[in-house]
Amino acid sequence: MPSLFLSLATAAALTISLAAAPVATTPSDPSTASAAPSLTAPLAHPVWLCHPADPRSACGDATGRYPDGTTVPLSTTVAADGSTTVTQPSTGAEPPVDCFYVYPTVDLLPNPPLMVGSAPPSARDDEVAVLLAQLGPLTDLCRVFAPLYRQSTLAQLALSGATGGDPYPGPGFADVQQAWDDYWAHDNIDPVTGERRGVIVLGHSQGSVAVEELLQHSVDGDPTATAQLVSAVVLGGQVQVPIGATVGGGSDPASTFQHLPLCQPQSGSVPTGCVIAYSSYGQPSGSRPTSGSLADNLDPGHQIACVNPSALLAGAAPDATTPLDPVLPTRTLVRGSLLAPNGALTHLLIGYTLPSDPTGYRATPGALTGRCAFAGDATSNASWLQIEDPTGMLPDTATSALGLHVVDYNVDLGGLHTLLSAQAAQWVQAAQAADPALRR
Repeated sequence: MPSLFLSLATAAALTISLAAAPVATTPSDPSTASAAPSLTAPLAHPVWLCHPADPRSACGDATGRYPDGTTVPLSTTVAADGSTTVTQPSTGAEPPVDCFYVYPTVDLLPNPPLMVGSAPPSARDDEVAVLLAQLGPLTDLCRVFAPLYRQSTLAQLALSGATGGDPYPGPGFADVQQAWDDYWAHDNIDPVTGERRGVIVLGHSQGSVAVEELLQHSVDGDPTATAQLVSAVVLGGQVQVPIGATVGGGSDPASTFQHLPLCQPQSGSVPTGCVIAYSSYGQPSGSRPTSGSLADNLDPGHQIACVNPSALLAGAAPDATTPLDPVLPTRTLVRGSLLAPNGALTHLLIGYTLPSDPTGYRATPGALTGRCAFAGDATSNASWLQIEDPTGMLPDTATSALGLHVVDYNVDLGGLHTLLSAQAAQWVQAAQAADPALRR
């Protein structure tokens, strides 16, 4: 699975076919879903990168926090109409829903260094940086729960690509499941109302594969869990659906989900309890992503899912071209320097020039456009979010095998924020209508 900001050419070439390798499409036994090597064991308890009860959490109140205690702003410079303004994340009242987020591949070395027994992982700068780059602008929408997990490293993925071995032989996905089970048992219950809270589940790249397994095992087909699902954001993975359909329907083993549908426009409101998924590319007109890309279907009669958040907001068809609201992290957010301009992600962000604003992010509404594209037939096809970049904001990797994988979240992070905010409000309204006791 490539990292969010994977730009190591050799690793990319070897691991692209494994970037979001398909997982079992029916709920699996948690004792066997992600079998760990004999030297590893379950963690004694979940380890959190972000948790509302942890004062050392990477997700602070209006700031991001690195492991050494240094904080960075989560404010945004908005560049529009020839001028700039600064917006601050909202603070104060507790958000009405939660976010459960699984970060992408960022580890160059195993975490912990010796993957023996139940030794726990610990927060590193690159894990914090990638979480803030993707999730930071969304933290005002929800309480954030983001587990650390013993993921496959870039080197391990490159080796598995070369040898054909299992790309995910370790206990990482079991760590994510353990964290979800802990969250569901202890934190999803609202301490004021005693009722379950709505939750947005998010992942990217290797994190999306973990989220797919998690949703299959704990949400898809479970009425109680599905009722609490505000939205599932599964980017840079390979969520597969039948061609022309939004879900497997309960009897299609090639579909990633049997009962959780893709989010589709609906009259009068935004949909909830559904899946947002895509991989982004900037293909020349008339071309499709290269063979073996994240856009390629995995089974005849199926396609990789594409949901354009901005089209969904506009009530437009998925293949309609819509303006996007890109939000890029700044050098300030990743703690860049003269020698290492991209800070904690310098070794991964090759080719990207981050803005130098003193805020954490720079938003340029309308600088990109996007549409869901499809090419091919029922046997061999590709489906992706096609990005047009008239201003040259993004590097030339848009047409590589990975395309714009490294910025899947960022190409429309503003639009995603608006959509998730609307979905959270819709979910809360429906929950309160069903149970007046939830109004507070």
